Amino acid sequence: MNEATDVRSPIGVVTMRPERADDEAFRYRLFCDSRQPEFALLPRELYERVMQHQFHAQTVSYRNEFSQARFDIIEHAGRPIGRIVIDRPGDMVHIVDQAIIPELRGRGIGTAVMRSLMDEAAARGLPVRLKVASSNDPSMRLYVRLGFVPIQSVPLYIELEWAADRARENAS
Repeated sequence: MNEATDVRSPIGVVTMRPERADDEAFRYRLFCDSRQPEFALLPRELYERVMQHQFHAQTVSYRNEFSQARFDIIEHAGRPIGRIVIDRPGDMVHIVDQAIIPELRGRGIGTAVMRSLMDEAAARGLPVRLKVASSNDPSMRLYVRLGFVPIQSVPLYIELEWAADRARENAS
């Protein structure tokens, strides 16, 4: 599954394609743009050191913990606009991480990508699972609107699940 995947979105077709080594600078900027705003209050030099350390730690931990996952860059018209990490261990479709660049958030891109993954999971009879920072209200609203329900809370995170059969029951 190393080919690109096209998804229709409100801004047009977006493409999810495997990450490449030359995507690292984009991934780092997106990582920084997706952190809690209080980090921006740090002195610039300390902020850069903290972000580089956290970016490296996340990269290493994702590669180790989700060694079979697909690490994709989301592009629109050839321009990188986001990233998504999807693990498919066989019993679920697990969204490990998803982020869109700040200027395109709230425009339906994340919803379109999620719906395509939900369609894939439904066709395979699998649930979709993900974790959301408990402080991330915009993401939580998106996932609840899409029919995800909380299944577990751990400090700082809430694990959510979407299941096609439950979604069909709720639609009836």
